[in-house]
Amino acid sequence: MEIPYAPFTYQYTKTLLRGLAEAHPCAELAVLGTTVTKRGIFALTLGEGEENVLFLSGLCGEENPLPLLLYRFFARLCESYEADGTLAGVKIRRTLRTRRITVVPALVPDAFEIRRFGAIGAGCYAGLVSRAAGQNFKNWRANARGVNVAHNFDCRFRPILLDAETHADGQPSPFSYAGPAPESEAETAALRRLCTRKQFRHSLILSGFGRRVFWNAPPQSDGKANDVPMTAKILAAAGNYTLSEKEPLLQCGTFPAWFAESCGAPAYEIAPGKRVRISSAAELDALYKDVEEMLVLAAIV
Repeated sequence: MEIPYAPFTYQYTKTLLRGLAEAHPCAELAVLGTTVTKRGIFALTLGEGEENVLFLSGLCGEENPLPLLLYRFFARLCESYEADGTLAGVKIRRTLRTRRITVVPALVPDAFEIRRFGAIGAGCYAGLVSRAAGQNFKNWRANARGVNVAHNFDCRFRPILLDAETHADGQPSPFSYAGPAPESEAETAALRRLCTRKQFRHSLILSGFGRRVFWNAPPQSDGKANDVPMTAKILAAAGNYTLSEKEPLLQCGTFPAWFAESCGAPAYEIAPGKRVRISSAAELDALYKDVEEMLVLAAIV
């Protein structure tokens, strides 16, 4: 199934899910939970093995093209699996005899609706969102409760994100409020349940921009964590990306830091391209081509 370019919305999500279900019987669809506006948080799974790998994107509304990248990646995995073909030189069916790939393309669907449609995208929370945004939604990253879910995880959590250009006061905000407590949000809770149940061997997160690769190693003492920087280096080399390290403040409450610490498994993060938004099929094609090999490598390492 082709994943064509269109502005990413919840309605487009439902169209993609229907198309994938019809085109690829091998794909499994699960609903991890719902947001406060009753939008579904979806996961797609492919493979036969016991080792689970997680691919995740859509943690904030700024990252409009990233869910489309994961939908396209999953569709191409399914095509290669069903045809017993290759993707980026890898025999997918053989690989997935021992692996299962779980893809969560958009953890925070409300954020995309608000950024595109304004306060109406928040449903019954429209008043809250309107007040928090001041009628300016171009920088909106948070969910419908004004919480930046990307920093709502229980690892070095801080309610207020430091930003020189904001005057956060612990209230709902387009991007500077991490919530009243760690894992207070429906989206965070849904992802935590999934990770607890599946026990992923590692995770790959598409987040941010800038052609960089980051990594978080689990706090292990048996030496296994020493392989994580080398794997991150291989991923970065495959895409000609820069291997980088985040400042400690930028790690506060993030999923990669939480995953490594709480799940005891590596988390790799790819920040693709340089554009926050894309507006054409050609731009989506170029962005996907830029990351496909890294995504395939993350599935097999």
